[in-house]
Amino acid sequence: MSKTIILNQASSIKTSNGDTGNISWGNNSIIAVDINVTGQQGTSPTLQILVDRQGADGVLYFAMYDSTALPPSSYPKSVSIGPGCSFPQELAASGRVRWVIGGSASPGVQFSLSIQGE
Repeated sequence: MSKTIILNQASSIKTSNGDTGNISWGNNSIIAVDINVTGQQGTSPTLQILVDRQGADGVLYFAMYDSTALPPSSYPKSVSIGPGCSFPQELAASGRVRWVIGGSASPGVQFSLSIQGE
């Protein structure tokens, strides 16, 4: 099976929590989520990445992966989600990636995010 690029988000600074919005996983049963930190600001910044699948109701999201809050030096990070992977969660039709920025003195983390499917 060939790999499909689902999302390729260029590196940008995030100073508040956010998410990608809903993303269709397509016909993929496995996704690889890659995060690369390229900069930081503030005192003791942290980045937490969460991947959620959307429920069949089209409203609620359910957690599939949670990196916990990590310092930027803990990245780059890659996680595979799907049957037979380190995180053997079923994907559903769509989902989202969320980030939580922590720290003090105007914390921010600059990172890129990409998702490939198979």
